[in-house]
Amino acid sequence: MKSRKIINIILVACIAVGIVFIIKFDVFGKIENRINEEKIRNETLNKAEEAFADEPEFITEKFTDKNGNEIVIEYKKRVFTDGETGEEILMYEDTAEPIRIYDNFYKGIIKKIEDNKIYFLVDKESKNGDTFCENVKDYQIIFDIDTFELEFDPRSHYFCDSLIYNYELFYSADELKFLVGKYLRVQNSMFEDRYSGDRYKDLIFYSR
Repeated sequence: MKSRKIINIILVACIAVGIVFIIKFDVFGKIENRINEEKIRNETLNKAEEAFADEPEFITEKFTDKNGNEIVIEYKKRVFTDGETGEEILMYEDTAEPIRIYDNFYKGIIKKIEDNKIYFLVDKESKNGDTFCENVKDYQIIFDIDTFELEFDPRSHYFCDSLIYNYELFYSADELKFLVGKYLRVQNSMFEDRYSGDRYKDLIFYSR
């Protein structure tokens, strides 16, 4: 009987602590806000899809590669949310996935930028295309932007490399000096186009 009373007291105490926790941290309110945000996002996306409903699901584009061969590319309609403005935007994506040569993710700090090179101190990494990075012993990696072709030139290639921070294009390492000392996530990748065989590199910095 005494042990049952003790158990009941413990249960009542746990319930009381739980109620205090819920009230203090407004758990239900946060859950409700999250549900409302998701509802609004879905409604906005549905409206955008309705607005773009008259646009074709697929489009094709023809071009001649550097060897004189005609290539037909098929694109599929996609509506996505702009991370900066929150607006819904219509885009067409290539239905043929590019060939992944490498696709590495790193987390760390830009130590310095000089001679068009970015010196990045890594403390987490993923080298299998997974965005989840695991802890590693700190080491430095150098991104040489001189090895990037950042200007589009159809006479030699149909794709150019990309240097990006938070969805904005940059054309030299010096333009990113405002990021020195900041903790960032970096995607360093190379892909090969299935149609033309052109290879292109992406170096993308994210603020989180």
